[in-house]
Amino acid sequence: MKFEYNGNLLEEDRINLVSKEIIDKYPDITIDKAKEAAMLEGKISNKKTTQDELNRLYNIMLVNCENYGLVSKIYKDYLSVINTNYHTENNIYVEITKDIMSYLCGFSDFPILSDYL
Repeated sequence: MKFEYNGNLLEEDRINLVSKEIIDKYPDITIDKAKEAAMLEGKISNKKTTQDELNRLYNIMLVNCENYGLVSKIYKDYLSVINTNYHTENNIYVEITKDIMSYLCGFSDFPILSDYL
């Protein structure tokens, strides 16, 4: 997925750019859900970090949590990012993985990231 620099954009332009990046990667997502996920994301003013990527993927899963198939697809990409960058300090994103899997198995609600802070 593309993560273009967007720190110089007005909020509406940033949301539109991020929404387009999301839909380009996941065309099954509606524009409204892509915009909702984009609104949860901060500006990218420097080089994209692993945390930026994991946060975007989490936000996409969160706003689409009623669609298990779509969340499952995004979760695979989420795990791939974690497995590729496991040495990172993003422990909160690692901790939540088992609870996302529990959600996908139907054992729990979708986990809320702020509960892990």
